[in-house]
Amino acid sequence: MATNYLMPKLAMGMNEGTVVEWLAAEGQQVERGAPLMQVETEKVAYDVEAPVAGWFHIVVPAGETVPVESVIGQFAASAEEYAAITGGGVTAAAATAPGVQFNDKLTSTGAVMPVAPAAAAPAPAGGRIKASPLARKLARDRGIDLAAITGTGPQGRIVKRDVLAAKAGAPATAAIAQMSEPGTLTVKGTVPLKGVRGAIARRMTQSLQTAAQLSQFSEVDATRLLKARECFVANADAYGTRVSVNAFVVKAIAVACQAVPIANAGIVGDEIVLWNEVNVGIAVSLPGQGEWDSGLIVPVLRNAERKGLVQIDRELRDLATRAREGRLVPGETEGGTVTLSPTAAMGGEAMYSWSTPVLNLPQALIVQPGMIMERAVVHKGKIRKRAMLPLSITFDHRVLDGDPVANFVVTLRRCLQAPELMLA
Repeated sequence: MATNYLMPKLAMGMNEGTVVEWLAAEGQQVERGAPLMQVETEKVAYDVEAPVAGWFHIVVPAGETVPVESVIGQFAASAEEYAAITGGGVTAAAATAPGVQFNDKLTSTGAVMPVAPAAAAPAPAGGRIKASPLARKLARDRGIDLAAITGTGPQGRIVKRDVLAAKAGAPATAAIAQMSEPGTLTVKGTVPLKGVRGAIARRMTQSLQTAAQLSQFSEVDATRLLKARECFVANADAYGTRVSVNAFVVKAIAVACQAVPIANAGIVGDEIVLWNEVNVGIAVSLPGQGEWDSGLIVPVLRNAERKGLVQIDRELRDLATRAREGRLVPGETEGGTVTLSPTAAMGGEAMYSWSTPVLNLPQALIVQPGMIMERAVVHKGKIRKRAMLPLSITFDHRVLDGDPVANFVVTLRRCLQAPELMLA
């Protein structure tokens, strides 16, 4: 009997996944542990291995997004069984049926359930038609009525192959087609609002619509910080790293969070929860899938309050490198309590500025340092050239009032202006 293969739940906060690419072909005999597919969550993409051996039948085509524990494939025990399940028009059993998937360590788990062939269900007669986002786009572009298509995806869902097999009706009348008429706008390209880009759109909108966000701006004299950093740079061979400015900022955030515990908190349910650990999420910019888009991911540096500058810097570099190379493992983007959103790496004088960073819910605070630049400032009664660092801090006014935020900023500035205080 064939075995259902379920969309794996690769992280605690994962609710759905996108099949980016099937690494095994339809009908291919695969071995346990062989590369099977690449799946993308809202935060990162993973390469997943086959949990069992068998002849593989693809249920959900590449590009589709489905809930976790939905059936996305089937393993047949023999070539004859594969022929039986594919020849009978089989695509899936119930979307939530027990089957084979993976746990957060990418190892096989769950019960194996034999399944019997089942005919594809028709599209519902009324209400919302079940169709994948890709199928809807294809149908819209081709002027095809989804109501006239019988879905062959999980639970009768209309998928790409169903639309491709359907006969096109009247020319599509989508707005994007109308915009290409003479004398109007022309389309340079499109960026699909799904995957990482879609997740960013949803989370940022949710954050701004949910939290009472207020931003505060400050400026730090980082002259002594840069002087302290020179010592680490001079001894880079001994420490194995040059210690970046961001490492100093992370450590200062950890010290400030310990001094003002309500800054290291968030709303969970109907409670404000204060955390013991200071887990700093680091916003890392990612290249997009196309020419115009980009991405963002926030891996978490854990227990910053217990670590020194050298260890923090090593972990920062490691997390950022693996994030850009797509090598983060499940769990490394979970559990943050406060976020650092550095902009200095973007370069240019424009980065000496202030902005209003958006909270990474449920966290109540985010810190965004800009680029350090030399400026003429009044220092000890005289105009002098000093290295100045702009800071932008956004906080959730549901959690923090002005007084604790002021105390947090004072502590943060004190640590960055006199970094030796972080050794106390």
